[in-house]
Amino acid sequence: MLLDNAGGGCEHTVAIRGSGPLANALNERAANVAVLPRMGRAGPLALVRFAALLRRLRPHVVHIYGGRLEALAARAAGACVVERKNVCRNAYYRPLLNFRWADRLLNRAVDASIVPSMAVKQHFVQRGYPPAKMHVVYNGVEPAPERRQEQLGLLRTHLGVPQDAFLVAFAGRLVPEKGVAFLLNALARSPETACCVIMGDGPIADDLRRQAAGLDLHRRVIFTGYREDVRDVFACADIVAVPSLFDTLANVALEAMAEGKAVIATQVEGMPEVVEHGVTGLIVPPGDADALAGAINLLAASPKQARSLGAEARQRTLARHAPARMARETEEIYRNIVMDAQEREYECHQPHQARALKRHSS
Repeated sequence: MLLDNAGGGCEHTVAIRGSGPLANALNERAANVAVLPRMGRAGPLALVRFAALLRRLRPHVVHIYGGRLEALAARAAGACVVERKNVCRNAYYRPLLNFRWADRLLNRAVDASIVPSMAVKQHFVQRGYPPAKMHVVYNGVEPAPERRQEQLGLLRTHLGVPQDAFLVAFAGRLVPEKGVAFLLNALARSPETACCVIMGDGPIADDLRRQAAGLDLHRRVIFTGYREDVRDVFACADIVAVPSLFDTLANVALEAMAEGKAVIATQVEGMPEVVEHGVTGLIVPPGDADALAGAINLLAASPKQARSLGAEARQRTLARHAPARMARETEEIYRNIVMDAQEREYECHQPHQARALKRHSS
């Protein structure tokens, strides 16, 4: 991206591996999009195209998401580099980064790392990252649009949920670390009036369906598969469950809170920074179906409390997680690292200029 030195904003170009829904959505917003070949996380052709793009654009800042080799290419092009770090559990999908020497070597190409929570920052500081390079910028979430109760009632009917049911919603990939198996066990300990809509797909989807059937939950649990109207479903639910076994800061929790819903989340990593126990939702230990059932039962027995927690959750997201605030804090990081780079360059040139002036005067 190019920075306006007068403080008027940034000019962005978004580089994406392969075309798809994200590229289409960005094009609809009139963003500058550069589509690179989709050849793995660091395909040679994609890196060559990326380097060529940098030579053409000559950006002040390159903001990368999970592309450490791209950071080296950006540094070679003379740009400042910002990296987004969203996860603590590198072993889950990038085993190479468990070699701390490799991680630190690649990190030398990064001027600043943006993380979504203090928990993530502390994790990487413990791994040896310089604290001054780590910046916490909480994720932004769009506020809820106006909806009519009739629309929400129709959506419940479409989903097959009784109007008088206490509806728990879940959205996410159906993988073990999302804790859906514990959510099903908790629902089996909840009243018959408690129903659950599980939105998403993944490798353990069939296992979870079999588990629900074995717990005699087939009439109370609805598996919808992937849906694009997740926030609409959140809006017609009573509460939202985020039973993750680890999660740096789940965006679905923010989306649920923006819809005015109380969130039951687990005491993992950055989640308690968003969901405050007894204020915007309830926090339970990860992997504890009994505690999760207790939280669901508490709010099912007191819908007024659930609504009160949800109202406070909505206010918190409006104040702390506005997209404009996230953008402003991120742009401030861009400007600071560019100014630091310019100062370093100036200081490097000063001794050379002084020597040249001395030779000229003699």
